[in-house]
Amino acid sequence: MKTLFSSLLFSILLVVSAHAADPILAQDDASDAAYRSGWKTDGGGSGFGNWTFQDFHAQSGDSYAGFYIADSANASLGAVAISGKAFGMFANGVSFENATAFRPLNKPLAVGQTFSFLIKHGDFVKKFDKDDSGTGSIGITLRSGNACASVEDYNKGARFEFGAYAGKPNYQIYDGETAQDTGIPLTDGGLTVSVTLVTPDTYDIEVTSLVDRKKTTLKGRKLGGDAGGNIESFCIFDRNGEKNDAFFNGFQITGQGS
Repeated sequence: MKTLFSSLLFSILLVVSAHAADPILAQDDASDAAYRSGWKTDGGGSGFGNWTFQDFHAQSGDSYAGFYIADSANASLGAVAISGKAFGMFANGVSFENATAFRPLNKPLAVGQTFSFLIKHGDFVKKFDKDDSGTGSIGITLRSGNACASVEDYNKGARFEFGAYAGKPNYQIYDGETAQDTGIPLTDGGLTVSVTLVTPDTYDIEVTSLVDRKKTTLKGRKLGGDAGGNIESFCIFDRNGEKNDAFFNGFQITGQGS
């Protein structure tokens, strides 16, 4: 039987193994001391700025959206847990709820550097009989600038978007390519994702399942957005994720410093 320690060790190794020889330039996870009293705007770790939270939910009736530090003692975090913790988000109810967490990089991602993270989510299952018919999604964007005034800024300046989308059986990527389907089936077991900037406008992505350790690598994809635009921030989002919460963790930048 897997122990908490073995799950923790596996998560950490997955994030760093592909670039073990490279120094860690930025990192953060939900077990950092900064989050002992909750997921606050003052971020932990190093190499990233403070968090900005935006959420939307109806002011009356069954409608909920928000952010918290999840604990493996009372949530099924699996291998995305680091020291038993993960960043948790929820967006469920009778309207189209949104929870978005924005964070700037202290320095733009440079060519040769890799941005990595862990993600886990469940199926898009309604929590209530009535729900908005809009398509739910859970994922991350890497962006130029750091627009963060509303939930709709989640993909403003986006050069890359990766996530799960209700009604689609595989993970999708929205970038500068016409092909969006990764061919990687959705899983509730969690993933580690690493994005390496190859040129100012191209990247490689490596996705590893936390359940069976299957690895998928896509090389030479084109970034979207404005050509040459720096990657200066990221946004994690839960847009009408419905019954199941979304979990993220292990944000890291590795590579040679710029």
